Amino acid sequence: MRLTRLVMERKLAAIIAGDIVGYSRLMSEDESSTYAALRATFSELIIPTVEKHGGRTFKTTGDGFLATFPSVNEALDAAIEIQNGFAERPFQMRLGINLGDVIEDNGDMFGDGVNVASRLEAMAAPASIFVSEAVVRSADRSRSKLFYSVGRRQAKNIAEPLAIYAVRLDPEEASGRGWTRRFALRRRPAVAFAVGATALVAVAAFTQVPALRAIGADVTGSIVRLTGAEPSDARPTVAVLPFDNMSGDTDQAYFADGLTEDIIANLARNPDLQVIARNSTFALRGQAEDIRRIGERLGAGYVVEGSARRAGDQLRVVAQLIDARSGAHLWSRTYDRRVEDVFALQTDLTAEIVSHLVSYVRESEVSNAAERPTENLQAYDLVLQARDRYKHGSRDAEALLAARALLHRALELDPGYATARANLGMTYIVDFAQNLTGRAIRIDVETGLSEARQAVRLDPNLAVGYQALSFGLSVAGDYASAIQAAERAVELNPNDPDSLMALAKAQVRFGSYEEAVSNAERARRLHPMAPEYYTYVYGQALYAAGRIDEADQVLRECLIRAPREADCLLIHTAVLTQRGDAPGAQRAMAQLTNVNPQFSLAEERVYRRFGDSPLMDRFLSQLAEAKAPDATSGLPQPRSGLLL
Repeated sequence: MRLTRLVMERKLAAIIAGDIVGYSRLMSEDESSTYAALRATFSELIIPTVEKHGGRTFKTTGDGFLATFPSVNEALDAAIEIQNGFAERPFQMRLGINLGDVIEDNGDMFGDGVNVASRLEAMAAPASIFVSEAVVRSADRSRSKLFYSVGRRQAKNIAEPLAIYAVRLDPEEASGRGWTRRFALRRRPAVAFAVGATALVAVAAFTQVPALRAIGADVTGSIVRLTGAEPSDARPTVAVLPFDNMSGDTDQAYFADGLTEDIIANLARNPDLQVIARNSTFALRGQAEDIRRIGERLGAGYVVEGSARRAGDQLRVVAQLIDARSGAHLWSRTYDRRVEDVFALQTDLTAEIVSHLVSYVRESEVSNAAERPTENLQAYDLVLQARDRYKHGSRDAEALLAARALLHRALELDPGYATARANLGMTYIVDFAQNLTGRAIRIDVETGLSEARQAVRLDPNLAVGYQALSFGLSVAGDYASAIQAAERAVELNPNDPDSLMALAKAQVRFGSYEEAVSNAERARRLHPMAPEYYTYVYGQALYAAGRIDEADQVLRECLIRAPREADCLLIHTAVLTQRGDAPGAQRAMAQLTNVNPQFSLAEERVYRRFGDSPLMDRFLSQLAEAKAPDATSGLPQPRSGLLL
């Protein structure tokens, strides 16, 4: 009789499972305050929101809860409202939603519908919502863009892997940015301390002290959340760590590094992925950290690691893809090839990574990745050596000249090698813009532009070619063409942070301020360990967009790490003037002229940092208020800011 009653009360229901992240640790640190905050969270946020959307909380488990709703749409609305409400709370919440059969008995609920919701919650990232395929199918069509796939995962005590989707939250609230602004206004000293702690920990993280590295990762993660830098982009993020050189010859390290870089470049061409920049992943070389910690530091959900062994004309590459959140190995593969097949190997490896991270691989993208950039393996090897000698952003003049010589040799072997031409053109443009060798003149910019133009003629889909073209056109003063080239570079390689920064800088000059902020933010996410130039461009874009409090915070962050960063000092001077802090603005200007004695308003008028917009005049006026020198006795030096 009891069984009959249970069967009669079986029904279809939408179930939300929720759980507070790290509750036990918080309780161990401050039991009374944590408990009081938890109870307030349930009474003020969770239970009222559930009831508001027609739901009922049928079970609480200390720091967790289960609720049922009559429809998937009400459950989704409630979950999003709850998650957004946690922007004001000291906790983070994980939520899982499922639609399935449940059995109701004396107010409680059981069955697969509840179990799957609980498994989804357990797999969800902090501050996120995971839902089942049944939820996606049952939601209103108007909500189709709300979901994105995170793949299939095996759940405990469930036979078949679950197809899991995540819910896109409101970018302002999901990232915590709205809360950050309010917090910053109330707690500026605390934010300044937090940013300072981040800078201190960033230094400690590169030491060999494991405890400091662990603290560093924890604090850095907290500050990233504090500053609203959590990625709102829905696409999977992958980081490719530098492949180990297993050849037994340290002189062959450049080959493993070059292979890694090319795999990163091929992955970055896929618009369904976010790919962490090479400079950020290579900064972690040799640090024996748990892969989950590495994923946290880089903001990546997936990590690729591997090794390369080159012996004569034989090549062995071992690669594995790891879920950085759980540490689980998704696949591992060994490739034995001849060196001449290196491009086919890159294609196979890239396609396999993509197939595990997105729902499909466009045939055109695989085809593009399979194109051989050169038939001459020696020329390819010389380009790898050149990239190894000179890294973008370096101020090593000797390394730049050595790289240039290697690229010339590569082009002697294969004059049609587009990548070599683009990289060669960049060496001439960078040398003039940053005055590295002290010998570059205006004609070198034209040489660089000529090489870049040849590169894109040889390969119209070469992103680095358009990037070099954009840099050169900016230095030459053709800003309208520079922004077109930057847009094309980003279109071809949406995951290249240098191209995104070039585009952001050009957008600032042409008045597209919010777009510039968006691109600068994205570039910083893709390059978590970027040089201060990235911070400067981001701060400049925020200033231009009128987001003065955020610009102030970002530029202070820059100056804590690099007190003599001239560009950050410059924009911060204008920000302080606009905020009415005349003494602070004058101190910043004094520091700037100490760092760069050649700085003057006359130079800024010529450079037209903000183009011909009204902002340019306001910017110059703010600098003048801060006692900026109108002219200098010496000749202006080429500025790093010229390199867009």
